[in-house]
Amino acid sequence: MIDVLDRWMLESVVNFNIFVGIMTFIYIGSLLVLFFVGKKFGKPDERTNAIYLKIISSMFSTQLIMTGVFISLVDNDIQHFRQFLLLFQAIVFLVGAISAFRLYKKDFN
Repeated sequence: MIDVLDRWMLESVVNFNIFVGIMTFIYIGSLLVLFFVGKKFGKPDERTNAIYLKIISSMFSTQLIMTGVFISLVDNDIQHFRQFLLLFQAIVFLVGAISAFRLYKKDFN
């Protein structure tokens, strides 16, 4: 799967830019959701600290899984090594944003 994606990005600059654009959209969108949901939580207290801890826990677990997937699936002869690393980081932030939004809906509504 990673090899196919790497070859697709090598075919043209447009494909590479599409990949980087989607990855950037995921990254920035997730950071914005994390920021706005964090602002809606309000000032830090015991309840919001527990929520932040749950969000960080889900992001850390995802980071461990993504690192394992990265080590297992991405070979060292792939051309776009950094883009895959950043994609996996974007997925970590996406999971954090989804977790924050889910906890906000559950605890504040």
